[in-house]
Amino acid sequence: MQTTLIIIHVIISIILVVTVLMQHGKQQGLSGAIAGGAETFFGKNKGRTIDAVLKKVTAVVALLFIISSIVLATYSIQKDKAETEALQTEVQQQVEEHQHTEGETETEAETPAE
Repeated sequence: MQTTLIIIHVIISIILVVTVLMQHGKQQGLSGAIAGGAETFFGKNKGRTIDAVLKKVTAVVALLFIISSIVLATYSIQKDKAETEALQTEVQQQVEEHQHTEGETETEAETPAE
């Protein structure tokens, strides 16, 4: 289960990096700001440009990245708690077993041989 979560997390992070790198920078120059900016600002399809789609995809993938990080951290914490409890139970059983065997050897030593 943890391996699956890690693989999903890595895939989401790669997609996030790719979508961020595909976006245009804020400093496109004066020509890009006038020509491209005017068309997308006044045009009918301002929500359908590649940059707008990439922004939406980036936001969704970033949200998925945060959710997968929280799920992975929660799963890891629960797994560590379960392992710690199992270890404590095992140690407690070994201590009780050791005390029980010591008690048997002491009672055998105390009984006189006939």
